[in-house]
Amino acid sequence: MPHSADTPLPDDWIGVDLNTTGHVAVVAHPASGGVVMLGDLPEHRESGSAGRGGSARKPLDHERANQNQKIAKEIVKMARQLWCGIKLEDLTGAGFAGRKKRGTPLSFSRREGSFYHLQKLIEARAQDAGVRIVYVDPAFTSRCCSRCGEPGIRKGKEFFCPQCGNAVHADVNAAFNIAAAPPGTGAGVS
Repeated sequence: MPHSADTPLPDDWIGVDLNTTGHVAVVAHPASGGVVMLGDLPEHRESGSAGRGGSARKPLDHERANQNQKIAKEIVKMARQLWCGIKLEDLTGAGFAGRKKRGTPLSFSRREGSFYHLQKLIEARAQDAGVRIVYVDPAFTSRCCSRCGEPGIRKGKEFFCPQCGNAVHADVNAAFNIAAAPPGTGAGVS
């Protein structure tokens, strides 16, 4: 059942970390300690690399769109089963929107590509299912320890906290931080 803007925010949340390497989405539920990693990113193929005159971009975009549909469905299903809301990072700020960082394919840009599409799919499915979504400030979600809150060391997909000894997958750490972030600190609430 759809919710209205005056529906109270839930007490329980799952955090969703979106990624350009590894799994597309990592979902964490602090209340249970549960973690789910969804979707493997297909290898990036340059346009025109599919053979003579062909372009690998369209089939790859279609694969991502199909994968995003499945991921959005699974995230909303988890939230419904856990009776909780969904927290996503607000990736529309200056450092994220439409960035074209060397080595990062355009299709992974936040505004124009796959992740923007995925967030919009999650929003639509959540609205239809009556699940609340909150966007949170992405600052430090990957750099601070989800256990003690102190700055840690991230190397690739590994995160280590020298303060408390927490050693965890970096995307899992970020997903727990997103779930714990205060509601409404980002772009808004839906």
